[in-house]
Amino acid sequence: MRFSMPTSDWDRLETTLKENGDSDILPPKTPEDDVDRLGVKISLLVLCVALFLAANWVISSPSFQKCSALENVTQRNTCYDELRNKLLKPPGKGP
Repeated sequence: MRFSMPTSDWDRLETTLKENGDSDILPPKTPEDDVDRLGVKISLLVLCVALFLAANWVISSPSFQKCSALENVTQRNTCYDELRNKLLKPPGKGP
């Protein structure tokens, strides 16, 4: 005895369309498909904004390379002071 997974109506329609050669026919859109597409678009937009903000944060934060590249001694020392203060900041406390 052989068990197979039940096929949906769309699977049967797809195999029927392939047999008949009518592959240009698409299944009708449902409201759930529109909601799914909107959700994917919104999540991609949020991901892009988050990546942009993270890149901006990395670029604008002081680092040893940026501080050592400064030629003026007073600006370099100020940069090192900002970096030290940033790294010595106590961690955030929980609620």
